[in-house]
Amino acid sequence: MLKGLLGFFAFIFFLVVLILLLVGSYLYRTYKKIRVAAQRAAERQAQQYREETGRQRQQYSQRQQTNNTRNTDYAEQPRQTTTATGETIIDNRHQEREGKKIFDDSDGEYVDFVEEN
Repeated sequence: MLKGLLGFFAFIFFLVVLILLLVGSYLYRTYKKIRVAAQRAAERQAQQYREETGRQRQQYSQRQQTNNTRNTDYAEQPRQTTTATGETIIDNRHQEREGKKIFDDSDGEYVDFVEEN
């Protein structure tokens, strides 16, 4: 009877070990799948970030080139004005922007500045 009881406990022990190994392997495979999915998501997010910053960099460089073109136009044709006190004012603004309002209509009352001598 002792041999039968010892055999039964050995069978239960091996059954528990087998179940633990199966559960452990399932958890390990699940962990690997989650880790691979997280890595792919991070790579996808990094790729989107690179694409977005590339677009922004490209837009910035186009704006910079446009501004450089305009700046060369300014540099070629600066307008100088001398005030009554003898101060010289150099106006480098583009002629299109020269007459535009500085403030929006929603900013309150807008009064045109008139210089009086």
